[in-house]
Amino acid sequence: MLLAGHLAKVQGLKGEFLFHAVMDDPARLEGMAGLLLAPPQLDLERGEPAPPARSAVVRRFRWHQDRPCLAFEGVPDRTAAEPFKGWALWMPEAGAAPLEMGESRRHDWMGCEVYVGGRLVGEVLRLDPTPMGYDMVILRDLRPGRTGQRDVPYIKAWWSLDLAHRRLDLDPPAGLLDVDLPE
Repeated sequence: MLLAGHLAKVQGLKGEFLFHAVMDDPARLEGMAGLLLAPPQLDLERGEPAPPARSAVVRRFRWHQDRPCLAFEGVPDRTAAEPFKGWALWMPEAGAAPLEMGESRRHDWMGCEVYVGGRLVGEVLRLDPTPMGYDMVILRDLRPGRTGQRDVPYIKAWWSLDLAHRRLDLDPPAGLLDVDLPE
């Protein structure tokens, strides 16, 4: 499954949601089969859907002030919609746009090892979209004596991808991974 976006807030009285899309063309959701709604903490990228995840069918799609707005079958009004505010909408991978040469999907990066100068420094946990238009690569720090996560912007010039071998080489600006070191 691929994350299509999140139900941002209920819009109006007819059970519609403003939709925070992370996909390229949210209008394609109307009429798409296999959609699932799930609480935001339930990650369906690799796993099978489990309750409280539920199937969803878009009954209406429209634009509201340059933002996508969705309504679902079985959610007739604002009262029925409120419990789903903040939930994630997942779509089948077959519904995604075809990839161009050299493109990848966010979930293809998960679990890949990250190297700097030939040295293993981390493992990709996820890619998060940002309001600035690029993804933030969230790494588990695997360097000796280090713990936690590091957020590294996906700036194309910094990254060399070999997804077939689950390896990413990073050439970050000096100090980017060491901003939390004591002085």
